[in-house]
Amino acid sequence: MKVYVSVPIIRNRNLIVARAIASVVTELGHEVVSKWVLEDIHVDDINIFERDTEGVRSSDILIADVSSPSTGVGMEIMLAYMLGKPIFVVAKRGSRISRMLLHMKGKKLIEFSKVNELREMLKNELIKISDHEGGKL
Repeated sequence: MKVYVSVPIIRNRNLIVARAIASVVTELGHEVVSKWVLEDIHVDDINIFERDTEGVRSSDILIADVSSPSTGVGMEIMLAYMLGKPIFVVAKRGSRISRMLLHMKGKKLIEFSKVNELREMLKNELIKISDHEGGKL
């Protein structure tokens, strides 16, 4: 299964959360499509719109950290939604989450207090969706 990990990049990027999400994905034998969110960002000669929209299009599922507002994350979620992809939104408990996201049908919201809690809940949800789809979406 190909997973697009969507996290804020310019402001409020939480590499600990991004890397926790990615580690759960890879531990379960799936592929992180958006590996660039786990590294130092160098965007000088990159068409970010094309890279990111192609990443979402080529993925089977999107997991987004929505603990902090991000226009880019919102655009990636909307594209995944329009393409009919399963969407998981994760947020630190107590975060102000967009009402548009909260009211979006079909998404799975995972709220967490600690990263280990996020890892466990996300792992359980990904196992469920993999089992339901025979490992493929």
